[in-house]
Amino acid sequence: MGSLNFYLDSQKDLKGLLFDMGNLENEDSDLFGFISNLENPKGVLEHSRKFKDEGNSSFKEGDFDSALEKYSLSCVFLSCLALQEEVARNLFSQLATSLILNIAASLLKKKEFEHVGHLCSIVLNYNPNNFKALFQEQMQL
Repeated sequence: MGSLNFYLDSQKDLKGLLFDMGNLENEDSDLFGFISNLENPKGVLEHSRKFKDEGNSSFKEGDFDSALEKYSLSCVFLSCLALQEEVARNLFSQLATSLILNIAASLLKKKEFEHVGHLCSIVLNYNPNNFKALFQEQMQL
């Protein structure tokens, strides 16, 4: 799952999701530029993980809008990374999969089903046996 193709395709999917779901605003393009120029990809991964964890806390508190905001910010960080090491790509892949599924879960909780199937299909495209993606995809039907 940490292959270069998965990494590149996932990165493209994350950016596409952010634009398709309307979670990006004009000032976010400045953030993309800033993150893309950072020289410490592992630090960017840690920032992304931090926002994901904050999103998880918001989700547990029932604040799904805040969770979506934090997950989206985490995706912005991930979508800008240029990772050469396979270990870093593996971390990216795990985090990207988790974020996509967390966004889908948040949308399900909000009863906003429009993007849930697409989100789950992205994960299933790379991992056809991902139980969470299969379950969430069925939940939206």
